[in-house]
Amino acid sequence: MNERITSVTAYTTLDFVDGAAVGHDWTEGGSGVLNVSVPDEAPDRVELQFELDGLDVDRLPNHADRIDLTAEQARTVAAALTRHADRIEDGDAG
Repeated sequence: MNERITSVTAYTTLDFVDGAAVGHDWTEGGSGVLNVSVPDEAPDRVELQFELDGLDVDRLPNHADRIDLTAEQARTVAAALTRHADRIEDGDAG
């Protein structure tokens, strides 16, 4: 990944994940970084960060996306991820 914006360390949640940038009439897939963290000082939110490798995506400038979640929102997302992961493991497509 060139000119990475998201810091990748031993603590990064997923330092290699498949993703895609999607527009109205185009999709460009590639590898990326996904991280979940809280600010070091005065943690008041959960930060969900995603960055596609700029070498894989021609339509967008190098950038990272971040979503700030409250603790309640983070728990809602975690529950949804667990529920859908369970469906994959159970072979339930519907």
